[in-house]
Amino acid sequence: MKGSFPGLFAAACLAASPAAFAAPTVMVMSLGQDRADVVINGSVIRTLRSGQTSPEGVGLVSANRSEALIEIEGRQFVFTLGGTNAPRTSIKADRAGHFWTTALINGAATPALIDTGATFVGIPAEQAARMGIQYGEGQRVTIRTAGGARAGYGVSLASIRVGDITLYNVDGVVMAGGADGLEAVVVGMSFLNGVEMHRAGDTLTLTQRR
Repeated sequence: MKGSFPGLFAAACLAASPAAFAAPTVMVMSLGQDRADVVINGSVIRTLRSGQTSPEGVGLVSANRSEALIEIEGRQFVFTLGGTNAPRTSIKADRAGHFWTTALINGAATPALIDTGATFVGIPAEQAARMGIQYGEGQRVTIRTAGGARAGYGVSLASIRVGDITLYNVDGVVMAGGADGLEAVVVGMSFLNGVEMHRAGDTLTLTQRR
């Protein structure tokens, strides 16, 4: 499922996301005696010595080669190498190699397929109606699928939760369901661009970006 929504959903919509006010996320890259190299908010790399606090408000209380005691907004956490406080979830592949999960879309639970080939979060029309999504008020769009071009409606989904990860104001598309349309909810790149993806064997781990 691939397509584009020209002019749809200004970036300012995301600026008001509750995630903008979340505590800093930290991932520990390396550890030493009284020293830790950390990635803050998914992009800033800091080397902290014991007693130092970064401009982002992340403080190193103590560290050794095994673990670090880090303070974030007045709370202390123990991190091992590679540890992070970013929300994450792991999904096991089914026998066909597909990653199915339960997604909460605008608070409604639904089975959903993780699909990196999909540009947006896609929802069959009949299911969108049951979930109370007023897609008829959205912009008409044409989506290119493996079965050809399909008509749909662009929508902005207030929230999508997968495991411990919640993203807000996610672009989606509602289109006809059934054999000739969208058979199930697919979680595409409009959601997946907000996470780091790592696959090990039959397990896909998603870690929320800042």
